[in-house]
Amino acid sequence: MSKEEYYHVRITTESNSWGDEIKLDLSKGQLTERFLNPYENGDIITVNGKPIKPNDIIRIKINRTAEKSAGLLPKIITERKASNDIVLGISDEWYVTDKGEDITDELIKGPPGYKRSENIKKSSKKKEIISKTKKVFVVHGHDGEMKLAVARSLEKLDLEPIILHEQPNKGRTIIEKFEDCSEDIPFAIVLLSPEDKGCEVKNFPGSSKLRTRQNVILELGYFIGKLGRNNVLVLFKEEDDFELPSDILGILFTPFKNGWELEMVKELQSCGFNVDANKLLKGVNSKSR
Repeated sequence: MSKEEYYHVRITTESNSWGDEIKLDLSKGQLTERFLNPYENGDIITVNGKPIKPNDIIRIKINRTAEKSAGLLPKIITERKASNDIVLGISDEWYVTDKGEDITDELIKGPPGYKRSENIKKSSKKKEIISKTKKVFVVHGHDGEMKLAVARSLEKLDLEPIILHEQPNKGRTIIEKFEDCSEDIPFAIVLLSPEDKGCEVKNFPGSSKLRTRQNVILELGYFIGKLGRNNVLVLFKEEDDFELPSDILGILFTPFKNGWELEMVKELQSCGFNVDANKLLKGVNSKSR
C-alpha cells in the first residue's frame, strides 16, 4: 500500500515580495491542475482567491512531505520558540514549505509559459516538415486492394505513400527499416482489415473473432506515440465479427466505405497538408463498397 504524500507550494510575486502566497496539503492531482499546468502554459494561477499573473511570479517553490501540515505545525512552532525565531511577516505555514523534500527543480523546467513556447516551436517545426515533405506512411495488412486504393488516392492528392515493403532493405532488420522509413513522417494512415482470428485461451475456439494482423497493431501504437492521435488516421473494414482494438475504440477509426477519401482529406488538411479534394474526383475508382 503506497503511503500518502502532501505537496506544498510557495509563490513569491513582484507585486508583493514581502508576503508569499502559500498553499498546503495538495494532492499530486491538485498540484498539477491548479499550479503546474497553469504555470507551464502561462495562465493565471489562483491561490487563496487571489489571481496571480504569470509575469508577476518571481519564484515558485514546491516541496513534498509524508506528513500533513497539521502534524508539522506544532513541531515548527516548538522549533521557532526554542531558537527564538521571531521574524515579522513570516508565518508558521511558511516554514511548512521548507520541510520535507524540495522538488521544485524536478517539476519546474523553465519560466512561466515555457511549455506553451515549446508547443509553438513544435508546431512550427511540424509545419516546416510538412512543407518540405509530401510523404504519408501507410500501415497495412494483407488486404492488397485496400492498400492500393489508399495509395492511389494519396497519389492523386500529389502525396507520396510510404509503404514499407516497397522501400529498399539496405541490409537492415525489419524494425530498423521501419524506424528509418518513418523518420520525419508527419502523418500515418493505418489500415485495419480482418485477417487473423483470436480470443482468450479459455474461450477458444468458440469465441474467436476476426482481428487485424499483430504487426499492424504494433505499428498503430508506434505512430500514436510518435505523431500523436491527431496525426494518425485509422481506416477499417466494416465486417461482422471484426474485433477492433478496444483501448482506443471510437477515437480514431473511420469506416473504409463510400466517402472515406473525403474523411482522409479532412484529416490531412487538419494536419497542415495543402491538399485539394477536387483532385480525387478525376477517375476515382474506389473499391471500398
